[in-house]
Amino acid sequence: MKANLTRRNFVQLAAVAGASFMAIGGLSACSKEEAEKNATKSVAADFVIVGGGVGGLGAAIRAAETGKSAIVLEKEAMVGGDSALSAGTIHAPGTKLQETQGYGGDSVNAYIEYMKLPDPQFTSQGEPLCRILYEGAVEMVDDLNARGLGFLPIEDWDTRAHNVEGAGGALIAFLKQIAIDAGVNIRTKTAAKTLVVEEGRVVGVTTAEGELYTGSAVVLATGGFTNNPEMVAEYVPDYVGVRVISSAGAEGDGLIMAQDIGAAAFALDAGEHTYFVSTESMTDMSVPPSSAPGIVVNIDGDRFHAEDSHYDTAGKLGMKQPEHRAYYVFDETIRQEYDLFEQYFDEGIVLGGSSLEELAEEIDAPGLPATVARYNEMMEAGVDEDFGRETYLAPITGPVYYAMSIEPCIYYSYGGLDIDEHAHVLDEQGTAIPGLFACGEVCASSEIREGLLYTSGLSQGYVFGRIAVDAASQEAGR
Repeated sequence: MKANLTRRNFVQLAAVAGASFMAIGGLSACSKEEAEKNATKSVAADFVIVGGGVGGLGAAIRAAETGKSAIVLEKEAMVGGDSALSAGTIHAPGTKLQETQGYGGDSVNAYIEYMKLPDPQFTSQGEPLCRILYEGAVEMVDDLNARGLGFLPIEDWDTRAHNVEGAGGALIAFLKQIAIDAGVNIRTKTAAKTLVVEEGRVVGVTTAEGELYTGSAVVLATGGFTNNPEMVAEYVPDYVGVRVISSAGAEGDGLIMAQDIGAAAFALDAGEHTYFVSTESMTDMSVPPSSAPGIVVNIDGDRFHAEDSHYDTAGKLGMKQPEHRAYYVFDETIRQEYDLFEQYFDEGIVLGGSSLEELAEEIDAPGLPATVARYNEMMEAGVDEDFGRETYLAPITGPVYYAMSIEPCIYYSYGGLDIDEHAHVLDEQGTAIPGLFACGEVCASSEIREGLLYTSGLSQGYVFGRIAVDAASQEAGR
């Protein structure tokens, strides 16, 4: 997708360059002259891209496709970050895959209407970022599939979810190979620490080892701050102590570097994205309640929500339970009727009992028998009077009873840098900082800031990473 940059936009941007320099000059930016003087090594390219996840690799590939050189700096030993740990789901409305599998007729407008939150914390007239995001997600899926990336069959329960075959790891491996074949310079174990400024424009970064990387623009694709305990405590204290499963590199580096030169942040206190995982592993436990009968109870054995709630809602309610833990409870009848459970038995994370009392003792949840009795009573009437569950309504009657220990985790920061439709990083006055762009989780979620339910961070990284390259190239007149 190309950025819709007009000559008027460009003239306005050029006019404010001096003002931006004043803002940058009063903060902890490193001048290019100083960086060159102290550099242990200097490397130049058209684009310096900080972060090797889906956003950084997507930006680098776009640069190479348009004849530009790009350096990707990844502080971890391997590229991928949270993208590699993800399920590889890209939500997109109106793809060729949908059409060929019998789910045609979808549209961005329909998706936006479906995704609107009833009582959003933030709104934006016309949802400009989300429209760009969803249009770009359609292009992303169609283009990557045409290049040879495999996707699993679309499922009826979420026809907009395009799941990469092999999940996030396969997506990253695919993009990395495209980038390498295109001549992108990928440098791992290289942590960018400071942005470099020349005459009011960001022109590079320095690393912890004193290396200098320069270019006509810098694209930040560094991810969120879920693995920075100090930032979590400062911005989203309710999430302190909740399990984190994001990559070790998600420490807010890009956010810190950009704020150091006057960049604005948006919605840092808006929260974190959550879902249930197994307490024994990283196995996703949001699937069973949305795809089969069974109930979720806390460690006392009490239900606390409608099990068919959105997984993020369920995770946030799980945070409020004792010890941040819960159990998914089902029986042999449910196991036999739904084939999704065998993977959990194979993994060895299922506990069992020949009676509810035995299972309750096994998991130390004394209230479980009474909770199941109440639930079964409601199932006879076909109505969940306590929490309003609407799907997969079925009693739990044995003859064997099972439970899996689950807990909420956090893996995506809703808040981040403020960007515009061209992926410019903005300062506190809403003015673009020349030469500085950002994509992915380092930015505030487009969906949250425009009053929509969060879906997938993969497309936000990839789409806006490519937009950043197009915008920077057009502004440079190349």
